[in-house]
Amino acid sequence: MTLRNKIKYVFALLAAGTVMQAAADDCEIHLMTCPVEQLSEIPAEINEQLMTRFSSALASADVAAGPDFSQFFLTGKFSDIYKSVVPGPPKQNALHTTLTVYVGDIINQTVYATCTFDLRGVGTSEQRAYINALSQLNGSNKKLAEFIDGARAKIIKYYDNNYRNILSKAKLAASMRNYEEAMMYATSIPECSVGYPEAMNDILEYYMAYIDYEGQQLLTAARAAWAESPDKEGAIRAHSYLLQIDPAAACYPDAVSLMNDIKKVVKENWDFENKEKYHDAVDMRNRMIEAARAVGVAYGNGQQPTTTNLMWLR
Repeated sequence: MTLRNKIKYVFALLAAGTVMQAAADDCEIHLMTCPVEQLSEIPAEINEQLMTRFSSALASADVAAGPDFSQFFLTGKFSDIYKSVVPGPPKQNALHTTLTVYVGDIINQTVYATCTFDLRGVGTSEQRAYINALSQLNGSNKKLAEFIDGARAKIIKYYDNNYRNILSKAKLAASMRNYEEAMMYATSIPECSVGYPEAMNDILEYYMAYIDYEGQQLLTAARAAWAESPDKEGAIRAHSYLLQIDPAAACYPDAVSLMNDIKKVVKENWDFENKEKYHDAVDMRNRMIEAARAVGVAYGNGQQPTTTNLMWLR
C-alpha cells in the first residue's frame, strides 16, 4: 500500500473513533485576541498586560487565545470613571475604571457574550495604576471564569448549528484551488462539535490536494532549474525545491526519479529519500491535521488587515 493510500485508509478508520472521543472529552476552542486600544485610548503595554491575564484565565477553560486569526475574537473596552493624582511624596495616580469584555464573531460582526468588571488601582504612574487594577483579573476570579465558560458553550453551539455552511465555504474555496482558505474553514471546527468527523475527512481531502498542487509546482521548478543548469549549481537549486515536496504528494515518485537522474551526473551525498515523516497511524493523522491547521492559520493571518476592524463595537 502506498503512503498516499495508507493515509486515506487510516483517516477512514480513525474518523469514527474521533467522534466518540470528542463527545466525551473537552476540546480546545480558539479565540483571536484583538487589541483593546482599538476601542480605548490606552498604552500598548496595558493591552499586553490585559491579554496576558486573559490568556492565562482562558487556558484553564480549554480556550486558546492569541493573535492568530480566528472567526471568534476576544477584546475589551475601558470606560474610565475617574483618574486623579494624589500629591506625594511619593506622588500617586489613582484610577477607577470599568472594563467591558467582548467575545464575538468577527466575520458576522456579532457579539456572543459581554461582561463588565469594576476595577480600581493606585500606582506611581497612570500605567502602573492600570496594571495594579488589572491584578483583579486572574484565574480565581469566579465572574471571569463563568463568563468564559458561557462564551465557550455558545461558540460550540454555533459550530454545531453551522458546520455544514462552513464546510460548504471550504468546498467552494477548494474548487477554485484556494486550498489554504479551504483548510482555514475546515480546521476551524473544534473536535467537540458534532461536525468535526465530517470536517476531518474534508481536511484530509484539502490537505492532499494542497500538497499535490504545491508539489507539482515545486517539481516543475526543480526540472526547470536542472534543465537550465545540469551541473552542481543547478543540482543544488533543484534539490532545494525537491526537498520541499511532501512524501505523500502524488508527484513524489517523479521527484525521486528526478533526484536519481541528478545523482548520476553530480556525485554528492544528497539528503532526499530518507525523510521519516510519519511514525504510526495516530502520528500520521495528528501531523497532517496540525499541518493543515497551520496552513489555514497562516492564510487567516494574511487576511487580518481587512477583517479585524472592531470599530463596529463602538
